[in-house]
Amino acid sequence: MRLMKSHNIAFLIPVVALIVGLLATVADVRQSEAERNELLQERFESDAALRLLVRDALAERLQTHLQGFLQDLATTNVGDLKQTIDHAGTILSNSYGSDSASQVVHFFVATVDAEQRIFIAHAYPRPELVGQEISEHSMLRDFDFSSATGLIDQIGFLASRENDLSFTSESPVIVRRHVFRYPEANVPVIGIVKLNLVELHRHIDSELRALGPLPSLEVAVYEPSTNQCLLRYRTNEGSFPCSESRPDDALQFVSERNGLRTIITATPEYEKLFEANHPRSVALVLMFTLVATGIALLVAFFIRARLASADQEVAAYRGSLDSKEELTEAIHTIVIDNLTQLLKLAQRVKEAPSMADAERRYLNIAQSEMSQMRLSLDAKIMADRNSQGHKPTEGDGKMFSVDEVAKAVESELKRLGVAEGIETRVLLDDSLKTDIEGSAYWVESALLAFINTSLTFIDEGFIELSLWTESSKSGEPELLARIRDAGVEWSLEDPELDHASLTVLKDILEGLGAAICSTPASTTGNQEHVIRFNRA
Repeated sequence: MRLMKSHNIAFLIPVVALIVGLLATVADVRQSEAERNELLQERFESDAALRLLVRDALAERLQTHLQGFLQDLATTNVGDLKQTIDHAGTILSNSYGSDSASQVVHFFVATVDAEQRIFIAHAYPRPELVGQEISEHSMLRDFDFSSATGLIDQIGFLASRENDLSFTSESPVIVRRHVFRYPEANVPVIGIVKLNLVELHRHIDSELRALGPLPSLEVAVYEPSTNQCLLRYRTNEGSFPCSESRPDDALQFVSERNGLRTIITATPEYEKLFEANHPRSVALVLMFTLVATGIALLVAFFIRARLASADQEVAAYRGSLDSKEELTEAIHTIVIDNLTQLLKLAQRVKEAPSMADAERRYLNIAQSEMSQMRLSLDAKIMADRNSQGHKPTEGDGKMFSVDEVAKAVESELKRLGVAEGIETRVLLDDSLKTDIEGSAYWVESALLAFINTSLTFIDEGFIELSLWTESSKSGEPELLARIRDAGVEWSLEDPELDHASLTVLKDILEGLGAAICSTPASTTGNQEHVIRFNRA
């Protein structure tokens, strides 16, 4: 039987070599893919930000023009309100008319007479609308004429000849209204600014074409207060109907400025163009894989030739394994058995009366390294099971003595305390003298990983381990473990902490379906962590 085990371990050499080669290849491919995705993300964000920069620059220019209009309206010293508006509006039209975006944004100035009727006093670029009554017009829907000066009210709708004073196309428009009370007038002045969203983005397209090829992007515009979709627009194609759901693409750029929520996403054509300009190169990776496979095959043939006499036994043993999990478990058991024997041997040698202190320290180091090896192997086994969606590891109906596990863990904690020069305390409750369903090995491994994590974050002070059982919701006993220490604060939920011991503990607890709760350091400087090995 011993010979058969040695053959199995030897036969794993080419498998390990192949796996290591493939893992290295996969890692290289993943790194290359990550760099490629990062470049795509940066390129997309740059293109989206440039588009929004052109939009924001237009908004800044328009704001400058409107501020100039309001200043002129407030400072112009002319006879009556109509002349004042005429004068200020002419200045605004002249300054805005020279802007490249002068046909994208339309603005109107209206006054309210004593009978609460509203008339257009100035209109750009439609001066023929001056004098028209708009009291019941859709562009003033739900507008509060008593609102404070300068408070902007915004609505959005699909333009038509019936609801748009300066209709140009059946496109979504944004209308912003605000009241300005002229200092020497007894009636309010209403400012109306209409922005055609389709024409706005066509203007942005024309501005960007002057800089180079136009990126194929999709723009969705929403009204922030109602979350209503106002526009979906694709460069080089135009507008199309809004979808019922919000875009959830990985490549997404969101802006909430100028009273609108704008979401820019990459189109399939954008990603295809990036793929064409940055093709994936797998030649080197493929060659590396073929070389690794060839070497592994040569090693496998060599070992098979040397172990020809053991072929029948190996085949029989393999036939008894139903799955990869069973093979992994068998190898795991062999390695753990050997490590356990080595740990026991080191302990017996260390306890010999003739053993010097220096030699005992070396043996302590060796024992700690072997314990770390066990935990690392256990964590990898659990991580693999977790990634494949396996259910939490249970005892398959088997019972184990909690007291025996507690004593083994107590012995290991005391050994580590002596080796590290840290005071240790172990509190074992009387309720531990019972058997519970589960795996003694994996519960012990979780407790050792628990202790190892706490030791990682403490240089001096003490560690107190408490073990007890409580009844679960189903009435079955379940094990609880608590550690109090005076070390550096740690938690499995802390995203800023990245340490191998935390990963080991997290993988093992997840595989067991156990839960951990960490309490920050109290006024005494001690922190507390509690693990509950849950039962259904």
